Amino acid sequence: MAVYTHLTNAQISTYIAPFNLGDLLGFKGISGGIENTNYFVTTQTKGQPQQDFVLTLFEDLSYDEMPYFVDLTDHLVINNVTVPAPVRDNNGIALSLLANKPALLFPRFAGDHLARSEIGTNECAIMGRELARLHVAGQGFTTLRHSHRGQNWWNELGPRAAQCIDGADATMLMMAIGQYDAMQTQQPDLPRGVVHGDLFHDNALFNHGQLSATIDLYNASNDYLLFDVAITVNDWCIAPDGSIDANLYDAFLQAYANVRAFNSAEHQYWNAMLVAAAMRFWLSRLETFHSLDSHQREEGVTVLKDPDVFKDILSHRMQQLHQLP
Repeated sequence: MAVYTHLTNAQISTYIAPFNLGDLLGFKGISGGIENTNYFVTTQTKGQPQQDFVLTLFEDLSYDEMPYFVDLTDHLVINNVTVPAPVRDNNGIALSLLANKPALLFPRFAGDHLARSEIGTNECAIMGRELARLHVAGQGFTTLRHSHRGQNWWNELGPRAAQCIDGADATMLMMAIGQYDAMQTQQPDLPRGVVHGDLFHDNALFNHGQLSATIDLYNASNDYLLFDVAITVNDWCIAPDGSIDANLYDAFLQAYANVRAFNSAEHQYWNAMLVAAAMRFWLSRLETFHSLDSHQREEGVTVLKDPDVFKDILSHRMQQLHQLP
């Protein structure tokens, strides 16, 4: 279970007091997270219905980095994008420290993430449209943030990760990194803006067949919009072996393009982005799996995801060409 910071009833009660949400009825650590600690929190004011929240403690992001995410989610909510914005206390403050970690409290949305077997063309169309709406709304958000797992990160980590895997896999990894670097030298005319950066199917909540919220924006940054599309397609639109499922792929991309049309450069560099997106997540899984990062986690608590899932996805993307609608 990925609860890195263990809290007591007294700590959470003290934390929620300035929010005027009533008494703490209970809390429970949320399993499945990788980078942050999350708790479900239930409160009640006498004579009122219970209220449910999600309390997030940020294990890797610093306090000074957090205002970007507070402001971004506020901006997206104002523009009718379905993301949770943090609750503010009686003084209008959302961000504070809890157990010496930056902490935010969010309303808990109904629904849950889909099992992979539940992902169909309708769900992919919903997510394609929603990602495009996020990208369009993000054009009005002027604060810039560079990705902490972007080109500089993978150029530094790539050679170290390559030493931990066999020769053929290492060659494929470094080739994918080199392809992205070569693309950058061509200065492609690719639209940039706010990207989610991690819109996997476990970061979207569905309730009775409808999207209730897109969550976990803590990989958001300013990057190529096409890179974000590729990240999402590489998770939502795949067959069990990691290859592209044509029906899911077409549903997602057509719905996206109906909201934000792709330009000519995006058509040209689409396959390069599919490769780069697969490489980026293979590399992040290798980083954790082989303990190549500097983060200290309690033994037995860190969630390890199989790196080979994205190795297989990358292999397919490097062998097969795909087109945008």
